[in-house]
Amino acid sequence: ALDAAHTAQKIWAATGLEARQTVLMNIGNELMERSAELGKLLSREEGKPLAEGIGEVFRAGQQFQYYGAECLRLYGERIPSTRPGFQVEISREPLGVIGIISPWNFPIAIPAWKAAPAMMCGNAVILKPASLTAGSAIALTEIITNQDIPKGLFNLVLGSGSDIGNKIATHPNIVAITFTGSVEVGR
Repeated sequence: ALDAAHTAQKIWAATGLEARQTVLMNIGNELMERSAELGKLLSREEGKPLAEGIGEVFRAGQQFQYYGAECLRLYGERIPSTRPGFQVEISREPLGVIGIISPWNFPIAIPAWKAAPAMMCGNAVILKPASLTAGSAIALTEIITNQDIPKGLFNLVLGSGSDIGNKIATHPNIVAITFTGSVEVGR
């Protein structure tokens, strides 16, 4: 997954902002259109009420749409320096491969909150979901990977946190990790 992500990330980072916007909007649209179906899957798998499962999927779609729109606003900034005659220039650049370790209680929303901005900025993603909610993660992954993106841009790895999660959290070629969970599990 990491090798595929590194290769795909370079291609994705060079992809135009409008193309990235289209992909993220399409992901959002599909999540929203399929919110009843996927909400039922999520609720059966995770145990939350059906209305909340449907709402979670719909809001995840809205997140992808929001970051799709933000693709066209990846502005830099130019601000004065504290040193006379100098200016500070800020630009936003992709980091590389981002590791996402997500919990069971929001199995589609939390990966969406993290993957959409990462992809917007030109990064690749490796998602390790909670083992209890693998079906929701598989459904989200299928929607994302069926888009017009480089193969390997979004990767799903299943397994225990102590094994797969630890490998993601400690791998030197994963440039950023986002983890949601307890302190105990994080350790």
